[in-house]
Formats: sequence, structure tokens, C-alpha cells
Amino acid sequence: MIYNNWMKYIKDDVKLVDLIMPSAHNAGSYGLPLIACCQDGTIYEQFMYGVRHFCVRIDTNRKGEPHSCHSISMGVKLEEIMQDYKRVLEESDDFFIIDLREYYPIDLLITQIKFKSNKQRVDELVAKYLSPEKYAFTEFEDINDVTMGDIRASGKRYILLNYRKEYEYSVDVPHIFPWKKSMYGSTPKNFSKKCLSLLDTTPKEGLFWFQTQQTPNIGTLMGLTPPRYFDNMDRPYFPQIIKDIETVPSRLAKANIIAGDFMTRDYMKAKLILELNVKKGNVKEELVEEYLKGLEA
Repeated sequence: MIYNNWMKYIKDDVKLVDLIMPSAHNAGSYGLPLIACCQDGTIYEQFMYGVRHFCVRIDTNRKGEPHSCHSISMGVKLEEIMQDYKRVLEESDDFFIIDLREYYPIDLLITQIKFKSNKQRVDELVAKYLSPEKYAFTEFEDINDVTMGDIRASGKRYILLNYRKEYEYSVDVPHIFPWKKSMYGSTPKNFSKKCLSLLDTTPKEGLFWFQTQQTPNIGTLMGLTPPRYFDNMDRPYFPQIIKDIETVPSRLAKANIIAGDFMTRDYMKAKLILELNVKKGNVKEELVEEYLKGLEA
């Protein structure tokens, strides 16, 4: 299998915004309670299943230590996550994106729950585990122009993405992630038919993060259905969602970062996502057969 190093098959002239990569929604939520858990595998395990974009949301405990979180549920220490990224840097040459930010504020009746990230501690952890002066990709003018060849020539290994540029080596680039509460809380059958309209109607600028997982939300048809239950119901529709991207040229052209929940349950989601790179012409012609064979789990 090639899930630990699939990027070596990608052409140098492919732009990062055109590369198709699996993403883990709420990547740090493993081990959280049922209503908040979106992944079972650790960051390292997700990487080994082909994930190259990691949505990591954080909060800080009373001792000032950042943890992963999903809403008010606090998970593993951010240090544990950084240790996993360090292991990735040691064992693979593939490039990846860490979308790191504090969890967004939640309006609750007459109050608002706010989350914090402890910038100083995050910077310390990045410096300790991720060798940012060596590996953080920061020196580019426009993310739309960055090619895989540019990344390889730079020797850099990751982007630390943060829309506020809160951390020392973080960058803010156009990063589109369309989402509609009612759509992502509808019935799985309806969701599978409607979600692709977001690819059809949303202009592409920079990275495009298309989410295939549904999310529990009060006030929607499915309400607070836990992510694991959603995943059980959504999985039969996932191959058709990918097929509906593959067969519509405008959708395939926009396809970039495709996210899901429970990415380490098996290789199904990553396999179907990564096969789109062949359809998009991103894979070196002489290695297409080897690439496709390597995706067979």
C-alpha cells in the first residue's frame, strides 16, 4: 500500500490547490464522548491512512495546557498531537496541512462560550516537535501558484494554517469551506444529493475544503445524532458522492481537500478520494498503474 507516501506519485507541476487529498474533520477528537468523537485513529494513524489535511480544534485547560476539543468536550493534549506529527516527519516525506485554531465561539441562550488556544504554549510545542525553521512552508506569495515541485524544492513539509496567523510559523491563505447547517443536519439520503451543490455554487479561491461528513446540530432535522451514527448511515452514499465529483468536470476541477469522519475505519474513503487524482491527471503517467495498485488495501 502507498497511503504513507502517496504524494511521491504526483507530478511536479500540479498545484497544491488542485491536488486532491483526504482530510480528517475534527482530527483530534479521538477518544471523546460519543456526541463529540469524529475520529478513532490518532493523528499518526490518520496520516498512515492517507490523510494530509488535519482539522485540529483546540481549547486550553485551567493549567494553561492546550488540548484538542470538539465544542465543550476536551480531548488529548496538543503535545500528544505534536508528537504524532514529529513521528510523521521522521517516517514519511509527504507534505501535509495542519489547520490549527481555537474552537469557534458558541452562542448559548443569553451567553457565549469562548475557547482559547494559549498562543505562547502552542508556539513552544511547534518549536519543540515540528522543527518549523526547517519544515514550515511560509515563503510563498500566492497559495494558488504553489506547485508540488515548489514544495519539493523547498524541502518544506507542512503548512501551519491559521486564519489569524496567531502562531509564529502560521500562515493565512484563502481557504474555502462551504457549510450549511440545515444541509449537514438533514437526512443522509438528502444530504448525499444536496451537498455537491456546494461545489457547484461556491467560487474557488485558494484551498477548497469540501466536507462529506454530517454534523450534529440542534434545530436541524437529524438534531444531535452522534457523528458515529451519522457515519454508519452516510457510508453507503459516499462512493456515489465521489462518483458525482469524478463525472462532472467542473466539480473535479474544484476538488482539492475532501474531508470525512472516521477516516481510519477502513481505507474506503481515502482510496476513493485518492483515485480522483488519476481522473484529474495529477499522477505521473508512468506510475498510474503502480499508484492505483498501491491503493488496494
